[in-house]
Amino acid sequence: MNIMRSFAANKTLLGGCLVLLLLAGFGASYIFKADQIIGEKKPTLTLVDQKNFLLNIIERGVVMPAKVSPVSSQISSNQAKILWLIKEGSPVSKGTLVARFDTKPFIDSMLKAEQDFADAGATFLASEKMLLLQKEEENGKIEEAVRKVEIAKIQANNIENGSGPLKRKIFEQKRHQAERTLGINRNELEDFEVLLEKGHVSTRERDKAADKVATGKEQAQVAREELENFDKYTWPKLLREAELLVNGAESNLQRVKRTAELQIQNRVAAVEKNRRKVENKKSALEKSQKDLENCDLYSPTKGILLYSDLPRENGRRKIQIGDSVWVGQTFLQVPDTSELMAEVKIREIDVAKIDKEMAAEIELDAFPGMKFPGLVESIETLAKEDDANSSVRRFHTRIRFIGDISNVYVGMSATTTIIYRELEDVLAVPVSAVIYRDGKTMVKRKSGQKDHEVAVSLGARGTRWVEVVGGLNRGDIIYSEGQ
Repeated sequence: MNIMRSFAANKTLLGGCLVLLLLAGFGASYIFKADQIIGEKKPTLTLVDQKNFLLNIIERGVVMPAKVSPVSSQISSNQAKILWLIKEGSPVSKGTLVARFDTKPFIDSMLKAEQDFADAGATFLASEKMLLLQKEEENGKIEEAVRKVEIAKIQANNIENGSGPLKRKIFEQKRHQAERTLGINRNELEDFEVLLEKGHVSTRERDKAADKVATGKEQAQVAREELENFDKYTWPKLLREAELLVNGAESNLQRVKRTAELQIQNRVAAVEKNRRKVENKKSALEKSQKDLENCDLYSPTKGILLYSDLPRENGRRKIQIGDSVWVGQTFLQVPDTSELMAEVKIREIDVAKIDKEMAAEIELDAFPGMKFPGLVESIETLAKEDDANSSVRRFHTRIRFIGDISNVYVGMSATTTIIYRELEDVLAVPVSAVIYRDGKTMVKRKSGQKDHEVAVSLGARGTRWVEVVGGLNRGDIIYSEGQ
């Protein structure tokens, strides 16, 4: 009895399972067919007519700041070690303190520069005083040399017009005296000769008178020779000595002047050298003071502070506290978010179609359906390889936002549409109506009770419409797949 009851229960359970499986299969089949119906695009009849439409280029891009202001070290040394940094991503205003370097080495440098500047100033003042003393000393030497020239001229004038002629007169007078004495002696000798004949004097007395005559002749001869020697030798010698005396004094004066000029020039050069040294030490002091001031770095503009990647031994990494920064090395960046750009990469086949100041539309993924107006700001002249396909070349292009960007943020994904041409009153069909078969472009045209595929020649192509330049006429009816 129990066995029969168990069998009946299992039979009921098995039947229920079969019913459930049949219902599941029927539901899946129904859902699949519904999806097929929903996924199918019902062909639509379209009248071929004249249209106005825009030609544009659509590319994906990213919102970027229009300008990025670099923050770099202005300290002319590699000792600029970062002591403090504001947190990355912090909003900053113009003039906000964003980084600070260790000031100790620059304080030491400034103190040394101050001492060097003071020493150079003292040396400069001392050299100026030495210049004044040198000028006084050299002026004294020149005055002394001038006095010697005057004395030499006085002495020369004395020789030429005083003592020289006087000596000649002495010699001339001596000659005259010797000749007069000789004449007297001769007269005495003549008298003694007469007296000797008369016997009034002795021969001895007459011989004494003869000796006096001989002595007088000798003295007169000597006096004449002395006068002649003076005129011939001594007087020219005195005149030459007077000339040399003056020339020597004047030459000494010129030599003293040249020496004085050289000494003063040396002192002036020393003063100028020390003046330049003062200027150099002053510049070094100002530089050290500026380095100390540059230990505090401020944001050059309003924006969001970002750290830069710098090369290090183990590769590139972001700047951090304790790193040393070289002069001019950018280690922080402040993007200016007051003006934004959408950066896109234009294919080389499209780049010739666009130009600066062309109108554009920017749609952000964050605001679907909302379009921001824009203008083409710049197009790079050098193409770069596409990240996904190295055989494709692209040109980086920046599109400037126009209008309110208060809710737009850097890094947002964007779809940009650059409008490069507007077609007016041209024969056009929907893009979805074009059929591509065997390298030909065709459309399906309705003709009476039959439909025919006809070849068409196409012109400019937009996002929705494409220009027809041959194969269709205005008023033709064609099929398009869900415009």
